[in-house]
Amino acid sequence: MTENEIQCLKDNVDKSVEIETVEGERLIAKVLFVMHSEEYDEHELLYEVVSSNKLDTYRHLEDAGGYTLDFSKILAVRPHFDSRARD
Repeated sequence: MTENEIQCLKDNVDKSVEIETVEGERLIAKVLFVMHSEEYDEHELLYEVVSSNKLDTYRHLEDAGGYTLDFSKILAVRPHFDSRARD
């Protein structure tokens, strides 16, 4: 992940982003928390699933409340713009 993508995650806490993973998952995730610590070598995203092309992988964890994803598993991050949202 680039520094811009990490910043995108941080800027979108409590908002949705689009994520593409190394496993080919494309998901819209609500960012809950971003752990980015060089000192402790921790780089994770805590998120809620809004939608995914691999939604079946989450079914057994329905009541988890949130999921983690290591930065090394993320290929790309983009802000998510909801076409239904109005200014």
